[in-house]
Amino acid sequence: MRGRSGGFCATTQSRQTGSQAHDLAGELPDRDFGGVHGGVRHLKSSLSSFMKRPLLGASAALAVAGLALTPMPAAMQGAPCKVAQVYTSPTNDKGWSWSHEQSFLSIKKDMPSVDLSIRKDSVPDDNKQAVIDLLESMVAQGAKVVYTTSFGFMEPTREVARNHPDVMFFHASGYPDPSDPPNIGYYFASIEEGRYITGVVAGMVVPSGTNIGYVAAFPIPEVFRGENAFAIGVAKTNPQAKIFNKWTLTWFDPKLEKDAAEATLGAPINAMLVTQHQDSTAAQVAAEAAGRYGVAYHADMNEAAPSATLTAATWNWTVHNKPTIEAACSGAWLQGGKVVIPDQWRNWSGSFQDGTVGVAPLNEAALAKHPRATEIKAAYDAEVAAFKSGEKNMVTIFTGTIKDNTGKVRIDGAPDIGKLYDDNGMWFVSNVVGSTQP
Repeated sequence: MRGRSGGFCATTQSRQTGSQAHDLAGELPDRDFGGVHGGVRHLKSSLSSFMKRPLLGASAALAVAGLALTPMPAAMQGAPCKVAQVYTSPTNDKGWSWSHEQSFLSIKKDMPSVDLSIRKDSVPDDNKQAVIDLLESMVAQGAKVVYTTSFGFMEPTREVARNHPDVMFFHASGYPDPSDPPNIGYYFASIEEGRYITGVVAGMVVPSGTNIGYVAAFPIPEVFRGENAFAIGVAKTNPQAKIFNKWTLTWFDPKLEKDAAEATLGAPINAMLVTQHQDSTAAQVAAEAAGRYGVAYHADMNEAAPSATLTAATWNWTVHNKPTIEAACSGAWLQGGKVVIPDQWRNWSGSFQDGTVGVAPLNEAALAKHPRATEIKAAYDAEVAAFKSGEKNMVTIFTGTIKDNTGKVRIDGAPDIGKLYDDNGMWFVSNVVGSTQP
């Protein structure tokens, strides 16, 4: 959900990839990639849709694991199985697209017969017909299953799925529609759980009452949820700290991301740590150049900024993708020659507990001289254990009396999680400094 966690809005913004976006085999018209239409992956998810996508508990996690560990039938171990993938940014971005591709590459190691050659990255998602043509070409090349990984791909995916009932389709970030054919499924995960943990760490790393920079892509529910979860984590360990938000209006543009990070690192904000909802390592590199700390997103970006990046909220899409690829390649979900995806995979949500969400290892080397290094590591370990066990989850993060940064009470007690996934969730918690609109 670039708006990843799915939904719709009258104003749809598509996910682009900055200057690296390119035409699909020359079929896409020239366009300006620099403005607002440079990309929102998802805008909102209906309450009814979200409530069908519960946080996975222990029983669901075991069900996932059980499917993932089912031995491959001998018949599918040697026959090539074509798995198509569509990405919206370069897969070397060490970000959103990278996290998806790493899943497929990992699966191929266990399933050598999987053929990943049908793929396309840096695909703009605001040209419906061009995406339809791309997906049709992938099916024509023999794909048994197609994974599309940006909200703007949802409608094209639905349309092509209707045309090919014998092919399986999965869309990352979207939401079901009553008109969906039985061969399409949707998936996402509660990344806010990882965000919260990184916020707890960030609050302990910086001095009491100092500032933290947050480089944010677009003003959509997904971004607000993530930033608010991080800020709630910060408030737990550093109640006086402030998080300064800077919008970039892009998912992937290293220069804009770097500029935004530097704006928080310099006067008058003088942030002691920078984090991000962006797809490149630029903000982390800026933090390192300034001699400050950083918290990354999507993946462990420690290699890009080894003395700055402390950890990151991360994805492990293998939890979803391996069982669904096994089903596609074995034909397990074919009925009369047509794909019928089981209900549990039609609108699937992963969590920290089932392993889809995680956090990168704590960069203890970067904290070696920090006076609270031992305490920070203990807190990190405790939070990870609590989310792995299910003691904490998305609901517990947002439980309590929570005010926005205008003083309005937004949550009082247990949260209505569905409202965090639609326009009702477009607000900042009280320790975030910044406007909800760019």
